[in-house]
Amino acid sequence: MHMKERVTVTMDRDLIVRAKLLAHHQGTSLSSLVEHSLQASMAPRTRPAGSFVERWAGRFTVREGGNEDPRLQALKAKHRLA
Repeated sequence: MHMKERVTVTMDRDLIVRAKLLAHHQGTSLSSLVEHSLQASMAPRTRPAGSFVERWAGRFTVREGGNEDPRLQALKAKHRLA
């Protein structure tokens, strides 16, 4: 188990009151709330679940009136959108 140390932090009075209420509602101490919040903010960021296709499927549309673009025509044919 790691040894804990005291730290002095200066915060806005209103934030302290709200943080103490939140800690009370969560059944924990203000120190524990701050510690867990800091740990969560320093945790390595993970990529969203799912592949690129799963995250972006259905979010793109083909713009009307672009039928003269040969690249668009090739993509439409390739993906059976024509």
